[in-house]
Amino acid sequence: MINNLFPTIGIEVHCALNTKSKMFSSSKSCHTDEPNTNINQIDLALPGALPSVNKEVVVKAIRLANALNMSINPLIRFDRKNYFYQDLPKGFQITQQFYPIGSNGYIELSNNRKVRVNRIHMEEDTAKEMTVNGHILLDYNRAGIPLIEIVSEPDMHSAEDAIEYLTKLKQILVFLNISDGKMENGSLRADVNLSVSFKGDKKYGTRFEIKNINSFNNIAKAIKYEIDRQSKCILTDTPLKQATLKWNDLEQKTEFMRSKEDVADYHYFHEPNIFQIQLSKEFVDNSIKTMNKLPKVIYQELKDLNVNEKIIDQLMDNFPLYQIFNSVYSTIKDINLSITWAIVELLNYLKNKNSSLETITNQQIQLIIKMLTLIQREEINGKQAKVIYPILLDQNKDPLEIMKEKGLLQIKDEKLLSELLSKIVDANPDMLKQYADRGERVLKFYLGMLMKETHGQANPVIANKVLINIINNKLK
Repeated sequence: MINNLFPTIGIEVHCALNTKSKMFSSSKSCHTDEPNTNINQIDLALPGALPSVNKEVVVKAIRLANALNMSINPLIRFDRKNYFYQDLPKGFQITQQFYPIGSNGYIELSNNRKVRVNRIHMEEDTAKEMTVNGHILLDYNRAGIPLIEIVSEPDMHSAEDAIEYLTKLKQILVFLNISDGKMENGSLRADVNLSVSFKGDKKYGTRFEIKNINSFNNIAKAIKYEIDRQSKCILTDTPLKQATLKWNDLEQKTEFMRSKEDVADYHYFHEPNIFQIQLSKEFVDNSIKTMNKLPKVIYQELKDLNVNEKIIDQLMDNFPLYQIFNSVYSTIKDINLSITWAIVELLNYLKNKNSSLETITNQQIQLIIKMLTLIQREEINGKQAKVIYPILLDQNKDPLEIMKEKGLLQIKDEKLLSELLSKIVDANPDMLKQYADRGERVLKFYLGMLMKETHGQANPVIANKVLINIINNKLK
């Protein structure tokens, strides 16, 4: 706070859902394909084309409402938001103005604080507008992609509050498989509403909306800049006029975008082409029952496994990495092996290859699991695994096949191990005399000599058993 000035922040988030088809049509829901390839008569609002509600969107909206501790409205109704713009083919947007699917929820922040979430509602996206050589081009692939708008109450008072809120919201969206949450692809878009007033004032200050911010880092910068700008205006009696702003990343400041006098009149009315739907309790309950674990549950599970905080943060910030880690750990049930090979070594491998987690296939994950199972059975050691691991991922090759090719297969033949160990024991009689008093040290010495002789290929479990028999026989 500057001179007892108090910022107030609310955030509206538009989240693009990761469904296969669009909100009201069967077109593929992907705006990154070749322009205007994922469209049909409904997306283009051709005469006689009637929309139908995507069931998967409703399920995801129910799950999000539950995760945000909201009241869920089982009556699904849509409304028309009427305005004309070139990226809106129908001349209106289908949304949920009067009957949002979720209301009155919250997200928990640190130190037992909460940010209330006023509502969430389903709607459709507009076409993508581009300006090329002075011409406006429209890509209708994005028209009709399902969105959920998440509207917070003005319960945040700093950039840190806003980023914590958005981070927790993004984790919920990604971990529940509602959205990929990628701001760089437009899957997550946040509009920040911010005003500054004197602490204790009953009325908020003049509100400014900041749009088109493409990262959490820039959201934090924009909020800090705007708090400082508005505070200076108040302290110098410079008039503040409500407006919509944009963030200039090059100059690191907010800029005027357009004036915003009053709330626009969109002449909302009920969407006549979509009958209202009354969801059954069974449908709502089943949507919730089959949802993924909440991030806070996963966080606690990792804490209970004594995973260190740095690794937990890494997993909570990277859902694909968590998925790989979880696949490995849920199979081998060894937390240290899972962290070492499904997080640390995997990320090092990808860094060296200049590649990403998205390139790792389920087949490769299963091969990693197979390699770790061999480690658990002590058929390979960590040094051998270091050799096997990159080959396994590069060539999608079975670890046993790699071991055979590299001459790393373990010696399990008890007769052969007995011959080798007998020679080692006979060559070191002074160690044998110490067995009664220092048995463990003697065993380690002989086994170490064996590993040196066999280049680490002797099976340690079988070799240990054979060695004890040899020593017992010699000491009789």
